[in-house]
Amino acid sequence: MRKFVVSCAACAVALSAGMAGATGDVGEGDVGVIDPMDERRVDIKGGVFFPPMVLAAAGETVFIRNEEDTVHDATAIDGTWTTGPIQPGQVVSVLVGAEMALCFESSYNAEYKGAFGSPETGEAPECFELSGAGDGDNPVQE
Repeated sequence: MRKFVVSCAACAVALSAGMAGATGDVGEGDVGVIDPMDERRVDIKGGVFFPPMVLAAAGETVFIRNEEDTVHDATAIDGTWTTGPIQPGQVVSVLVGAEMALCFESSYNAEYKGAFGSPETGEAPECFELSGAGDGDNPVQE
């Protein structure tokens, strides 16, 4: 079972959501026998990135799906990478890089914040606290 760091701040937000090696649109033809939505993913829905943190190591691909009616993106909080616009219903992929910024937000709505955490430790990156999505000191829940 994947481990996720969950904080009261992230729950509250959920109730009121090198560089990236590659980003890309995942079209209907790309979803086949191995559905990428069964892999590491983040959904944009209900005013948040959900989950607010997904565990992903360098070299792993994370899929981001926009389930809202408006355009969003995922952009590093330091601006070093972006998915570009993610249209409603669209799924894009992000290849996690060893040196990339691990915290991101939607440049369309800065209230939407998320992060890639360490699968080895289950911990959030240091920037996670700065993103407002959590404090990184919360226990890991399985």
